[in-house]
Formats: sequence, structure tokens, C-alpha cells
Amino acid sequence: MSSTPAPLFTLLHEHENGYDRGEVDHFMARAREAYDSGRSMALSEIREVSFTLGAGGYSPVEVDAALDRLEDAFAGAERDRFIAQHGEDAWYEQLHQRSQPLRRRMERAEEQRFREPANASALGYRKDEVDQLCRQLEQYLDGENPMSVDEIRTITFTSVTGANAYDEAQVDVFLDRMTEIMASVG
Repeated sequence: MSSTPAPLFTLLHEHENGYDRGEVDHFMARAREAYDSGRSMALSEIREVSFTLGAGGYSPVEVDAALDRLEDAFAGAERDRFIAQHGEDAWYEQLHQRSQPLRRRMERAEEQRFREPANASALGYRKDEVDQLCRQLEQYLDGENPMSVDEIRTITFTSVTGANAYDEAQVDVFLDRMTEIMASVG
């Protein structure tokens, strides 16, 4: 008698699109094995993983939330290993060094923090919304504005074109790096 393992996440009905169960199970098994053995997994690998969408499958909402928790767990483990080897002061110094390129970008003038889309008709993120977030993140780094890493993970910006837009890819890379730092703080 063969037994099918219990699904890791809610399985959707065939008329709903979900993440491919095999792909998710494989990724989660690799992540669990890495975590349990004390190995690291690149936070960018967790953040950038994608799964095929199809009829049925796992609930994307549940899987995405689990990926956020997984990123936090690996960031915390990385932090703990570093502190055990080098001390807490060295950890905070490393975070400070990693945040400096981001801080320099945030200190740029309004509407000049990121490049505009290469094509004037291409969509980008609305500059004033991104600039507002940058001001909040600067305050966060200064210890003046408590923020959650989930606020960055879930933020959305209005899409616009032309001179009112920042290049989406450049802003996304910035937000990924900021997410890594915030997840590392714990």
C-alpha cells in the first residue's frame, strides 16, 4: 500500500491556478536540507524563485508567505553564524557597510534617485511614490522610523511613463538589497 505524502500547502481546485506541486516540493526540500545541515542559501535565490502556474496546484498566497518566512529564517541563521564567529559589533559594522550604497542613493535629490526608463513610452514606477519610500527608508536606517521587511516586500507603486517614472528594474534591485538588510536585522 503506497502512501502519498501530505501536501505542504493548500491544494487548489482544478479550475484555479496554483503553483506546480512538484516544483514547490522540490525547492522546499532543498531549502529544508540546506537549513537543517547548517548550510546557507542565497536570499536572492529564495526571493527570485518562480514556479509554473497551472490548474490546481498549491495556493500561491501560502507559498509566497512561506518563501518570505524562509528568507527570514536563512537571514537569521546567517546573522547568528556571523555573530558567533566575529561578534555582534562586527555584524552591525557589516550591515552598516552594506547599507552605504543604498543610503547614498537615498540621499540623491528628489526625482533623481534612479534612472528613468530608457524608452519614454515604457512603464516605470511613479517617482514621487518611490521618493517617499526612500525618505522613510532613510529614517529607518537612522533608527527614526520602525518598518517591517514585509512593508518592502509587499509595496506597490503606480505605473507611469516618461519623465515621471523611475526604471522598474533599477528600483526593484534596490528594494531587493534593502529587503536583505532588513531581513538580516531580524
